[in-house]
Amino acid sequence: MHHILCIHGIGKHSASWIRDKADGEESFEDLFKGTWKNFSRLGDFDDEVTLHSIHYDDEIDKIVSSWEGQAKSIKDQLQVSPQLVGEVEWFTETLDEVSKAKQEDQWAYTHLMDLLLFVGSPSLQDRLVNYVGAQLLDIIKSNKGSFSLIGHSMGTAMAHKVVQAMYNEEVKTASGVVQTLRGDFSFETVAMIANTSYALSRDRKDHYKGVVKPSVVVGAGCCSKWFNVNHKYDPVGQFMPFDYRENPDWLETAVSANGWHWDIELTDITARNIHSINHYFRDPAFHIPFFEKTFGVDMKKAEKRAAIQKFDGLKKAFPVKTFKASLETLGVSKLETFRDFYTAIKRLRILA
Repeated sequence: MHHILCIHGIGKHSASWIRDKADGEESFEDLFKGTWKNFSRLGDFDDEVTLHSIHYDDEIDKIVSSWEGQAKSIKDQLQVSPQLVGEVEWFTETLDEVSKAKQEDQWAYTHLMDLLLFVGSPSLQDRLVNYVGAQLLDIIKSNKGSFSLIGHSMGTAMAHKVVQAMYNEEVKTASGVVQTLRGDFSFETVAMIANTSYALSRDRKDHYKGVVKPSVVVGAGCCSKWFNVNHKYDPVGQFMPFDYRENPDWLETAVSANGWHWDIELTDITARNIHSINHYFRDPAFHIPFFEKTFGVDMKKAEKRAAIQKFDGLKKAFPVKTFKASLETLGVSKLETFRDFYTAIKRLRILA
């Protein structure tokens, strides 16, 4: 059995979020299964794959039960954060905006708060990392088979930090037991979708060092195969984007030679919510190589052509020309501050 552990992004998510209806009234699990069944060489889904919801939104709800105290703590830490010290005034104003929205379930509370907690407070980030890490370790240690990891949006930053902690530091589970993944464990595939791991990193200087990379050497990396997937018109993944070329040692020659590293920029649009994980995975430019590399199969050419033709039909059904023109005004490649980032996301939401 191949276990795929899926970490959600910002916004409201349940503990079983992969089964919740989302983009186009289709859950991520349903989309994954339906796409899988287009390719006969993958075999029977129920015999081959189990998807797991990895969540942290419920832990954030616990944290913000004492939101005023947490907001003050974040404001104090902004003064010494090398990433955020230049934006203290804006962050402080935005924290106050989130506080006002807390009782009203507004977007600033349900989405931006996740980002502020993760970026603004190292202690709260560590709490979330432990919470997510405990879930991953429980699944990995309780099941047999192979394992892959999918992170989406802020979930990619969570994945990066959690994997680094599980291999090099430690993760304390809910029962207080300290565990790690030191040894010969390796994920089959890590897929970072709308990758925010660099933008939300506490230590950008050393971001491309460490174990969070693909490797053919056991212990030198966290996985065999790596997908970095962004969308040309999605400001989330374009803000301070992950770029492995910043460190020449990040991508091993052997990994590249095996064709085990994919850096994909999607450009097609089939739905208003271009940032959703469904919108990314629906595109055969992503899911075909993901299936082929992760499960070691070559799809039938006719089936790949059929999948692409079906996707072309979805593109034609969407009024993409006007929407793209609007998205281009976001200037996703020119974002420099978290204020710009937040403004672009807010405008994207309004456009959608």
